Amino acid sequence: MLQETIAIDLIEVAPFKALAVRTGMTPDKSGTRVAWSKLTVQVPLDDARLTDGPAAYVFIPQEQWSKQVDTLWVGLAVREFGNVPDGIETLEVNGGLCVSARVHGDEAHMWRVYDAIFAWLEQSPDYEIDRRAGVLGMETVPFEPLNALMIPYSEIVTFNFTMLYPVRKKSL
Repeated sequence: MLQETIAIDLIEVAPFKALAVRTGMTPDKSGTRVAWSKLTVQVPLDDARLTDGPAAYVFIPQEQWSKQVDTLWVGLAVREFGNVPDGIETLEVNGGLCVSARVHGDEAHMWRVYDAIFAWLEQSPDYEIDRRAGVLGMETVPFEPLNALMIPYSEIVTFNFTMLYPVRKKSL
């Protein structure tokens, strides 16, 4: 059996702004796709406010990791909020130190990466996930070679995104 290596890193993320659409978790996992459609109708991908590096974000309130994740936002990073259309929310991402892991594989691989990142956090002598209110974890969704937010979840063959979850030093 091939031993899978899952690289877990600590990286610094710069603060940024995002325009986003809130969604809930749905059994068929279509909520993020519906939110993406609503977002890109109001904030097209050629919008001058968008930052470089084409990628979408799925934002997760970190405080939800200890219970059940039920609220997400799908967003795009922007230089400025400007005129915010109806149905779009503004998010200020604090950035800072994040634990990071890349997912590139099938659904079973994705769940192994989630397990690995949370096991790493559990075993870390120095860091814990930052669950304070208002702290957002994020998953980046690249547009190339394809944008997974435009494909029904059940049809995704290769999951391709990076997890970025803010951490803080453990208090002694």
